[in-house]
Amino acid sequence: MIGGIAVRESGDPDAPGILLWPGLGSAGYYFTDVAEMLPGRAVAVDPPGFGRSPRPDSFDFEHLLEQAAALCEACECVAIVGHSLGGYVAVALAVHPPAGLRAAVAVDGGFMDRADLAEIGMPADAGHAALAAWIEANMPRFPDWDTAVTELAAMLGVEVSPAIESYARDYLVETVDGIGEGAPAELLAEVVLALVGEAPAATRAAQVAVPTLLIACGLPPTVRATRERAWQKFARGSPLIEVHVAEAWGHNPLLADPGGAASLISDWLAARV
Repeated sequence: MIGGIAVRESGDPDAPGILLWPGLGSAGYYFTDVAEMLPGRAVAVDPPGFGRSPRPDSFDFEHLLEQAAALCEACECVAIVGHSLGGYVAVALAVHPPAGLRAAVAVDGGFMDRADLAEIGMPADAGHAALAAWIEANMPRFPDWDTAVTELAAMLGVEVSPAIESYARDYLVETVDGIGEGAPAELLAEVVLALVGEAPAATRAAQVAVPTLLIACGLPPTVRATRERAWQKFARGSPLIEVHVAEAWGHNPLLADPGGAASLISDWLAARV
Protein backbone atom coordinates (compact mmCIF):
# COMPACT_ATOMS: atom_id res chain seq x y z
CA MET A 1 0.00 0.00 0.00
CA ILE A 2 1.44 3.36 -1.05
CA GLY A 3 -0.55 6.49 -0.26
CA GLY A 4 -3.80 4.53 0.02
CA ILE A 5 -3.27 2.64 -3.26
CA ALA A 6 -2.36 -1.04 -3.51
CA VAL A 7 0.32 -1.98 -6.03
CA ARG A 8 1.78 -5.26 -7.26
CA GLU A 9 5.47 -5.05 -8.19
CA SER A 10 7.25 -7.64 -10.30
CA GLY A 11 10.55 -7.89 -12.10
CA ASP A 12 14.05 -6.72 -11.25
CA PRO A 13 13.76 -4.58 -8.09
CA ASP A 14 16.71 -2.47 -9.24
CA ALA A 15 15.22 -1.72 -12.68
CA PRO A 16 13.27 1.45 -13.53
CA GLY A 17 9.55 1.20 -12.81
CA ILE A 18 6.67 1.20 -15.29
CA LEU A 19 3.34 2.17 -13.71
CA LEU A 20 0.45 0.06 -15.04
CA TRP A 21 -3.07 1.49 -14.61
CA PRO A 22 -6.01 -0.78 -15.59
CA GLY A 23 -9.39 -0.02 -17.09
CA LEU A 24 -12.72 0.43 -15.35
CA GLY A 25 -13.60 -2.20 -12.77
CA SER A 26 -10.25 -3.97 -12.96
CA ALA A 27 -7.18 -4.09 -10.75
CA GLY A 28 -3.47 -4.84 -11.03
CA TYR A 29 -3.99 -8.53 -11.89
CA TYR A 30 -5.19 -7.26 -15.27
CA PHE A 31 -1.57 -6.84 -16.37
CA THR A 32 -0.24 -10.21 -15.21
CA ASP A 33 0.66 -11.60 -18.65
CA VAL A 34 1.88 -8.28 -20.06
CA ALA A 35 3.91 -7.28 -17.00
CA GLU A 36 6.37 -10.15 -17.27
CA MET A 37 7.17 -9.20 -20.88
CA LEU A 38 7.77 -5.48 -20.33
CA PRO A 39 11.25 -4.06 -19.75
CA GLY A 40 12.09 -2.93 -16.25
CA ARG A 41 10.00 -3.39 -13.13
CA ALA A 42 6.21 -3.56 -13.42
CA VAL A 43 4.20 -1.58 -10.86
CA ALA A 44 0.57 -2.63 -11.39
CA VAL A 45 -2.08 -0.53 -9.65
CA ASP A 46 -5.34 -1.41 -7.92
CA PRO A 47 -7.16 1.92 -8.52
CA PRO A 48 -8.98 3.47 -5.55
CA GLY A 49 -12.17 1.54 -4.88
CA PHE A 50 -11.07 -1.62 -6.71
CA GLY A 51 -9.01 -4.68 -5.87
CA ARG A 52 -7.27 -4.16 -2.53
CA SER A 53 -7.45 -0.37 -2.61
CA PRO A 54 -10.12 1.14 -0.34
CA ARG A 55 -12.89 3.22 -1.81
CA PRO A 56 -12.45 6.96 -1.22
CA ASP A 57 -15.30 9.09 0.11
CA SER A 58 -15.59 10.67 -3.35
CA PHE A 59 -13.71 10.54 -6.63
CA ASP A 60 -11.88 13.81 -7.10
CA PHE A 61 -9.69 13.73 -10.19
CA GLU A 62 -7.14 16.21 -8.87
CA HIS A 63 -6.64 14.14 -5.73
CA LEU A 64 -6.36 10.96 -7.80
CA LEU A 65 -3.74 12.63 -9.98
CA GLU A 66 -1.79 13.63 -6.88
CA GLN A 67 -1.92 10.03 -5.67
CA ALA A 68 -0.76 8.69 -9.04
CA ALA A 69 2.10 11.21 -9.20
CA ALA A 70 3.20 10.35 -5.66
CA LEU A 71 3.05 6.66 -6.55
CA CYS A 72 5.23 7.26 -9.61
CA GLU A 73 7.84 9.02 -7.53
CA ALA A 74 7.77 6.53 -4.66
CA CYS A 75 8.21 3.59 -7.04
CA GLU A 76 10.69 5.45 -9.27
CA CYS A 77 8.60 4.98 -12.41
CA VAL A 78 9.95 6.32 -15.70
CA ALA A 79 6.79 5.53 -17.68
CA ILE A 80 3.07 4.88 -17.27
CA VAL A 81 0.89 2.53 -19.30
CA GLY A 82 -2.87 3.02 -18.90
CA HIS A 83 -5.59 0.97 -20.59
CA SER A 84 -9.05 2.27 -21.46
CA LEU A 85 -10.16 4.52 -18.59
CA GLY A 86 -6.63 4.15 -17.24
CA GLY A 87 -5.54 5.92 -20.41
CA TYR A 88 -6.98 9.14 -18.98
CA VAL A 89 -4.69 8.75 -15.98
CA ALA A 90 -1.73 8.17 -18.31
CA VAL A 91 -2.54 11.31 -20.29
CA ALA A 92 -3.03 13.35 -17.10
CA LEU A 93 0.42 12.33 -15.86
CA ALA A 94 1.86 13.14 -19.28
CA VAL A 95 0.44 16.65 -18.83
CA HIS A 96 1.76 16.98 -15.27
CA PRO A 97 4.70 14.54 -15.19
CA PRO A 98 6.10 13.78 -11.74
CA ALA A 99 9.85 13.71 -11.23
CA GLY A 100 11.44 10.97 -13.32
CA LEU A 101 8.47 10.26 -15.63
CA ARG A 102 9.70 10.33 -19.23
CA ALA A 103 6.96 8.68 -21.30
CA ALA A 104 3.30 7.66 -21.29
CA VAL A 105 1.30 5.02 -23.19
CA ALA A 106 -2.49 5.11 -23.45
CA VAL A 107 -3.91 1.81 -24.71
CA ASP A 108 -7.20 2.65 -26.44
CA GLY A 109 -8.11 5.31 -23.90
CA GLY A 110 -7.67 8.94 -22.93
CA PHE A 111 -8.58 10.44 -26.29
CA MET A 112 -12.38 10.66 -26.24
CA ASP A 113 -14.65 13.36 -24.81
CA ARG A 114 -17.94 12.76 -23.04
CA ALA A 115 -19.76 13.62 -26.26
CA ASP A 116 -17.67 11.08 -28.20
CA LEU A 117 -18.54 8.38 -25.68
CA ALA A 118 -22.21 9.30 -25.95
CA GLU A 119 -22.00 9.00 -29.73
CA ILE A 120 -20.82 5.40 -29.50
CA GLY A 121 -23.47 4.49 -26.95
CA MET A 122 -22.27 5.41 -23.46
CA PRO A 123 -24.28 8.42 -22.16
CA ALA A 124 -21.32 10.08 -20.42
CA ASP A 125 -22.76 13.51 -21.17
CA ALA A 126 -26.16 12.83 -19.57
CA GLY A 127 -25.22 13.04 -15.88
CA HIS A 128 -24.47 10.52 -13.16
CA ALA A 129 -27.92 8.95 -12.82
CA ALA A 130 -28.35 8.28 -16.55
CA LEU A 131 -24.83 6.89 -16.87
CA ALA A 132 -25.25 4.65 -13.83
CA ALA A 133 -28.53 3.31 -15.25
CA TRP A 134 -26.82 2.55 -18.56
CA ILE A 135 -23.94 0.79 -16.83
CA GLU A 136 -26.36 -1.25 -14.70
CA ALA A 137 -28.25 -2.33 -17.82
CA ASN A 138 -25.02 -3.32 -19.59
CA MET A 139 -23.19 -5.05 -16.76
CA PRO A 140 -22.01 -8.58 -17.58
CA ARG A 141 -24.12 -11.26 -15.90
CA PHE A 142 -23.67 -15.02 -16.23
CA PRO A 143 -25.45 -17.99 -14.67
CA ASP A 144 -22.25 -19.79 -13.62
CA TRP A 145 -18.45 -19.59 -13.75
CA ASP A 146 -18.04 -21.84 -16.78
CA THR A 147 -20.36 -19.64 -18.80
CA ALA A 148 -18.64 -16.50 -17.52
CA VAL A 149 -15.21 -17.70 -18.64
CA THR A 150 -16.48 -18.91 -22.02
CA GLU A 151 -18.41 -15.75 -22.82
CA LEU A 152 -15.66 -13.40 -21.63
CA ALA A 153 -13.23 -15.22 -23.92
CA ALA A 154 -15.70 -14.84 -26.79
CA MET A 155 -16.10 -11.12 -26.03
CA LEU A 156 -12.31 -10.76 -26.24
CA GLY A 157 -12.10 -12.84 -29.39
CA VAL A 158 -9.77 -15.43 -27.87
CA GLU A 159 -9.83 -19.06 -26.81
CA VAL A 160 -10.50 -20.04 -23.21
CA SER A 161 -7.19 -20.23 -21.36
CA PRO A 162 -5.90 -20.27 -17.78
CA ALA A 163 -5.15 -16.54 -18.12
CA ILE A 164 -8.72 -15.76 -19.19
CA GLU A 165 -10.15 -17.92 -16.41
CA SER A 166 -7.92 -16.14 -13.88
CA TYR A 167 -9.05 -12.77 -15.24
CA ALA A 168 -12.71 -13.76 -14.97
CA ARG A 169 -12.35 -14.90 -11.38
CA ASP A 170 -10.52 -11.74 -10.39
CA TYR A 171 -12.86 -9.38 -12.24
CA LEU A 172 -16.23 -10.99 -11.47
CA VAL A 173 -17.92 -12.04 -8.23
CA GLU A 174 -20.77 -14.30 -7.20
CA THR A 175 -24.00 -12.36 -6.69
CA VAL A 176 -27.59 -13.30 -5.87
CA ASP A 177 -28.26 -13.29 -9.63
CA GLY A 178 -25.27 -15.44 -10.59
CA ILE A 179 -21.84 -14.19 -11.66
CA GLY A 180 -21.40 -10.49 -12.32
CA GLU A 181 -19.53 -7.22 -11.89
CA GLY A 182 -18.25 -6.69 -8.38
CA ALA A 183 -18.53 -2.90 -8.20
CA PRO A 184 -21.93 -1.12 -8.12
CA ALA A 185 -23.00 0.85 -11.18
CA GLU A 186 -23.12 4.09 -9.15
CA LEU A 187 -19.43 3.74 -8.31
CA LEU A 188 -18.45 2.91 -11.90
CA ALA A 189 -20.36 5.95 -13.20
CA GLU A 190 -18.65 8.19 -10.66
CA VAL A 191 -15.23 6.97 -11.77
CA VAL A 192 -16.02 7.44 -15.47
CA LEU A 193 -17.17 11.02 -15.00
CA ALA A 194 -14.20 11.88 -12.79
CA LEU A 195 -11.58 10.49 -15.14
CA VAL A 196 -13.04 11.58 -18.47
CA GLY A 197 -13.68 15.03 -17.01
CA GLU A 198 -15.37 17.97 -18.68
CA ALA A 199 -12.35 19.45 -20.48
CA PRO A 200 -12.00 18.44 -24.16
CA ALA A 201 -9.45 15.70 -24.78
CA ALA A 202 -7.77 17.94 -27.37
CA THR A 203 -7.17 20.55 -24.66
CA ARG A 204 -5.37 17.99 -22.53
CA ALA A 205 -3.43 16.80 -25.57
CA ALA A 206 -2.08 20.28 -26.21
CA GLN A 207 -0.61 20.31 -22.69
CA VAL A 208 1.24 16.99 -22.92
CA ALA A 209 4.82 17.45 -21.72
CA VAL A 210 6.44 14.03 -22.35
CA PRO A 211 6.38 11.65 -25.36
CA THR A 212 3.03 9.89 -25.41
CA LEU A 213 1.91 6.89 -27.44
CA LEU A 214 -1.78 6.32 -28.11
CA ILE A 215 -2.50 2.78 -29.24
CA ALA A 216 -5.83 3.13 -31.04
CA CYS A 217 -7.63 -0.17 -31.65
CA GLY A 218 -9.36 -0.50 -35.01
CA LEU A 219 -12.22 -2.79 -33.99
CA PRO A 220 -15.19 -2.90 -33.89
CA PRO A 221 -16.04 -1.27 -37.23
CA THR A 222 -19.45 -0.10 -35.98
CA VAL A 223 -17.91 2.74 -33.95
CA ARG A 224 -14.73 3.23 -35.97
CA ALA A 225 -15.69 6.58 -37.55
CA THR A 226 -16.37 8.33 -34.23
CA ARG A 227 -13.30 6.90 -32.57
CA GLU A 228 -10.99 7.67 -35.47
CA ARG A 229 -12.17 11.27 -35.60
CA ALA A 230 -11.46 11.54 -31.87
CA TRP A 231 -7.97 10.02 -31.97
CA GLN A 232 -6.96 12.13 -34.97
CA LYS A 233 -8.10 15.29 -33.20
CA PHE A 234 -6.27 14.20 -30.06
CA ALA A 235 -3.02 13.53 -31.96
CA ARG A 236 -3.13 16.94 -33.66
CA GLY A 237 -2.98 18.53 -30.21
CA SER A 238 0.75 17.99 -29.72
CA PRO A 239 3.86 16.89 -31.65
CA LEU A 240 4.72 14.79 -28.59
CA ILE A 241 1.77 12.49 -29.28
CA GLU A 242 2.20 9.50 -31.60
CA VAL A 243 -0.74 7.34 -32.67
CA HIS A 244 -0.35 3.68 -33.57
CA VAL A 245 -3.54 2.30 -35.12
CA ALA A 246 -3.84 -1.43 -34.42
CA GLU A 247 -6.35 -2.39 -37.10
CA ALA A 248 -6.81 -5.99 -35.99
CA TRP A 249 -7.19 -5.32 -32.27
CA GLY A 250 -10.38 -4.83 -30.31
CA HIS A 251 -10.54 -2.71 -27.17
CA ASN A 252 -8.62 -5.12 -24.93
CA PRO A 253 -5.33 -6.23 -26.55
CA LEU A 254 -3.69 -6.64 -23.13
CA LEU A 255 -5.79 -9.77 -22.65
CA ALA A 256 -6.49 -10.74 -26.26
CA ASP A 257 -2.89 -10.44 -27.47
CA PRO A 258 -0.59 -9.85 -24.48
CA GLY A 259 2.53 -10.79 -26.41
CA GLY A 260 1.79 -8.40 -29.26
CA ALA A 261 0.77 -5.61 -26.90
CA ALA A 262 3.86 -6.03 -24.73
CA SER A 263 6.13 -6.07 -27.78
CA LEU A 264 4.64 -2.87 -29.20
CA ILE A 265 4.81 -1.05 -25.86
CA SER A 266 8.32 -2.30 -25.08
CA ASP A 267 9.72 -1.32 -28.48
CA TRP A 268 8.27 2.18 -28.21
CA LEU A 269 9.44 2.70 -24.62
CA ALA A 270 12.94 1.42 -25.36
CA ALA A 271 13.74 4.49 -27.43
CA ARG A 272 12.38 6.90 -24.82
CA VAL A 273 13.22 5.63 -21.33
